[in-house]
Amino acid sequence: MPKETVNRRVQFTKTALRDAMIELICEKPLTSITVKDVCARADINRSTFYLHYKDVDSLLVAVEDYAIEYIRSRFHEPAYAFDELVGFLKHMKGTPRIRKLFFVLVGERGDPRFARRLQEFTFQSFERGWHEHLPNGGLDDEKTLVYSYVLPGIVSVFYSWLTDKMPDMSAEQLVCLLQKLLLHGVTGLGEDLFPFGSYLNHLYAVLVIILYICLGCYSQCAAFDFSF
Repeated sequence: MPKETVNRRVQFTKTALRDAMIELICEKPLTSITVKDVCARADINRSTFYLHYKDVDSLLVAVEDYAIEYIRSRFHEPAYAFDELVGFLKHMKGTPRIRKLFFVLVGERGDPRFARRLQEFTFQSFERGWHEHLPNGGLDDEKTLVYSYVLPGIVSVFYSWLTDKMPDMSAEQLVCLLQKLLLHGVTGLGEDLFPFGSYLNHLYAVLVIILYICLGCYSQCAAFDFSF
């Protein structure tokens, strides 16, 4: 059998197993998924499964590797970051299989390991940008805290957009919005939103007061003897 034909069959089998794994994660906890489940869903026998993967966990790692490589393959030159991010979002939104892949991996039933791997991967890009725009570098703790603050917001925005909660916003508009938020904060979105910025300052002050009161109550409770 020609090598090209064999490679094509191997790729077909691995794709079928990956897709089966993704579907099963949508339906049941990871710990409940068995090799038998995967083979039945992919319509592939167990002996074929073990030709490619040791167990369910090794298949899950392969699924996560595929997702990471998909991201890596779509970002090349920092100079074209805007266009590449727009293209990435358009392709993800327009490709149900890829869209489902990321929803499953980062969702409630996903593998926490993937979230850590994704965080490590994206942090590398963030770190390069940090040193490029802040030559002095700043403190490592500051860098880590800024990243921890920024990442959940970006992920939440992407998730809302991909789930069609904002169908009238294009990928270009979304990326522009994120750029403004990252570079200038909420008040950087335009003069019309400056009053909202004042509201945020007021809200921040209220939160500080609440925190101060809570800490005061805690310190009083800690000093009180509750023993009987």
